[in-house]
Amino acid sequence: MNRRLLVASVLAFAGSAAAQGPAARLGVPAPIPPITVRASDPDNEGPPPPPPAARIGTISGARIGQGPDDASPEEKYNWGAGRTKATTTAARDRGDDEGSGARLRSPAPGRKTSNGDDPPPPPPPPEAGTDPGWWPGRNHDLEDLRNQFPAFGERDRDRIAFRSDCEFDNFISPISNPFLAEDPRSLTELRPLYFYQGIPSAQYFTQGGHLSFLGVQARAAFTDRFSVTMTKLGWSSLTSGSPLAPSDTGFSEIWLGPKFVFWRAPDTQTLASFGLQFQLPVGNGNVFQDTGGLGLVPYLSFGRMIGKTDYGSFHLINVAGYQLTTGSGRTDYFFDSLHLDLDMADEHRFYPTLELNWFHTASNGTTRPFLFFEGRDWANLGASAAGQDLVTIAPGFRYRFTDYLELGATIEFPLVGTRDLFRYRFGVDLIWRY
Repeated sequence: MNRRLLVASVLAFAGSAAAQGPAARLGVPAPIPPITVRASDPDNEGPPPPPPAARIGTISGARIGQGPDDASPEEKYNWGAGRTKATTTAARDRGDDEGSGARLRSPAPGRKTSNGDDPPPPPPPPEAGTDPGWWPGRNHDLEDLRNQFPAFGERDRDRIAFRSDCEFDNFISPISNPFLAEDPRSLTELRPLYFYQGIPSAQYFTQGGHLSFLGVQARAAFTDRFSVTMTKLGWSSLTSGSPLAPSDTGFSEIWLGPKFVFWRAPDTQTLASFGLQFQLPVGNGNVFQDTGGLGLVPYLSFGRMIGKTDYGSFHLINVAGYQLTTGSGRTDYFFDSLHLDLDMADEHRFYPTLELNWFHTASNGTTRPFLFFEGRDWANLGASAAGQDLVTIAPGFRYRFTDYLELGATIEFPLVGTRDLFRYRFGVDLIWRY
């Protein structure tokens, strides 16, 4: 009975399961289209690659794991040998005398430089005050003067030591009145010069004749603003037609002194300087080069490019000063020299020039009171010539061969005033500039 019941249950469960449909059915697979493979045309692949430049031959003798017999364990390991226990840190730290390669040096023992506390930071530099309007760049100028003067040729900030100021290279120096008409720039140069001056035949003391000077000037620029000048060093000569003034040649006075550029504006090509000239009467008395005591000449020199034209650029330089003496032996005088030049076609080669010079005798000297005329820049006679004036005009030119060498020449004539020793003057100079 139990068996029949069990068989009936199994048949009932199987019938119900067969009556249910499948939950999902697999579809018929889609046919795969035939794939056609075509070979590419070898002619379209371009030229064949070039043969290799070098070929490695067959390796026959080398074997992995072996190296030179005298190789260190490290080198044998690089060749492929297994690392052995002998390759230790101690082996890598052996010195060169044990056959190893390079090794790191042991750091040097440190040396204590303080008690453990860091030193305090340096105090901040004091703030520079503003420059006054009448002295632009004053702080920079004073700092230049405080620095030690550099040796020749050494670099000084952004310039070479003793090199002339290159921001005004298109300027040229005055030619006439060579001892007093000082260029406003800070320059380093040597300047041999010569002038010949005719004397009027009506001159009562010399009764004609001529005078001359042959010498050299030197200037040294320590900075773009400070320089030292020596404007008179050489020999003076007098040729006279009268026994009252015997002809002679002798050593001249020495004139030298410092110069400082207090206004320097390269953008507008404008500059101005102040100088003090010391006139040392150490020359020959027969040519009036020993008059009185020390002479002092403070002066101002101003320069500017005043305009451009189709013919070139114009430059103007004006120098004014006053000669005063420490005693009463020399004659005091005021002078002013005006220089105008044209840089032809702005080629910085040929410069026609025109210059005017004015001398005014301000006081009488006591060395030669019996004379009633003066020698001005050639010689201070110490004469009784107060109130006399002389204005001269000097056309000329400068020619610049290179940036370092230039020639100047001028012919000078009196316009108005007491001509005394001045009939005409011809002057020439040659400048070598660093």
